[in-house]
Amino acid sequence: MRFLLLVLLLVTVSCDKSFKAPEPDNLIDQPVMEEILYDINLLKAAKSKSYKILKDNNVQADVYIYEKYQIDSTTLRQNVEYYATFSFKKTKEIEERIKLRFDTEKAQIEKIIQDSLKKKRDTDSVNLSGKKNKDVLSVSSKRKKKP
Repeated sequence: MRFLLLVLLLVTVSCDKSFKAPEPDNLIDQPVMEEILYDINLLKAAKSKSYKILKDNNVQADVYIYEKYQIDSTTLRQNVEYYATFSFKKTKEIEERIKLRFDTEKAQIEKIIQDSLKKKRDTDSVNLSGKKNKDVLSVSSKRKKKP
């Protein structure tokens, strides 16, 4: 919901080239703002995929952000407005770095999953071949006992 409001704000503000939000009293440094926006996007993704888990564990995304970065909602809103109107180029760079970070982490997670699955398949094939050998031995020993 907040993301939609942010996009709406960006679209509205971008229509008026002369509008620039004033610099907030508590200006958040660009790297920190980037971290905040990353965390917000990460929490939104988690909320869309695992809403029940977050709800059951009483995770409130906005409260988490405010406590982690020791800011309030007004400071966050003012800084988002400022960075959104400060420079389109800078805002686009921040978005690209956040996207790159998500893509990198996704690739790392996919590699971990693939390695885990490969290890499991290898373990299962070893166990399966060991079981086949035991079955062959038990069948051949049964045949020897009959005559």
